[in-house]
Amino acid sequence: MADRLTLCNNALAEIAADPINSLDERSIGARECLRFYPQVLAEMLTWTEFDFAILRVGLALTTNDRLGEWLYRYARPSDLSVALRIVPLVATQATNLPEFGPYSFPEWDALGPRPFLLSEGAIYSNEENAILEYQRNTVEEARIDALTARAMELELAARIAMPIKKSRELKGDLIRQAEIARQRAVAASENRNPRRQTDYISPVEYARMGLSV
Repeated sequence: MADRLTLCNNALAEIAADPINSLDERSIGARECLRFYPQVLAEMLTWTEFDFAILRVGLALTTNDRLGEWLYRYARPSDLSVALRIVPLVATQATNLPEFGPYSFPEWDALGPRPFLLSEGAIYSNEENAILEYQRNTVEEARIDALTARAMELELAARIAMPIKKSRELKGDLIRQAEIARQRAVAASENRNPRRQTDYISPVEYARMGLSV
């Protein structure tokens, strides 16, 4: 499991700098790690939909100021980085869920993703009692997987190479290493959680169900 101090010391090791005992100590290594680490963490959470950073919450209803566009207006979660999807509130357990086969799953995905809008600190949706699945803008280091932690170390090392070592050559080499490590981390995450494919429904099928498109 990763922790912030270990990630920073591994980044310092990449540039052959002395390790630190605390991020609060009075050393150039601690100072530069403390300066760049929050940026690296925030950017990492935009690389892909990491399973360790995804959360579902019921949204808090607020006064709707777009009555002609949306049915409901909800407060935006304070730790939201990327809004992934709106899902309905399901109060009872289904008893006929398919174990396998060519089905859209969950069943509500059959009609495609539920539309929503993120604007002016609010989330607009036509879903009553909406639940938001989203990626957070912060995460505990202990939850980060090994490949992603390694990519963060190299990314941080690339940021602190110039302030500490004054070496553009070292910085350039670390940027290339960090890019490869980032690609590996993203690929591993997406292989663990492949994106769901929603079956296509033609306008004719919508009409048969009594829905207009």
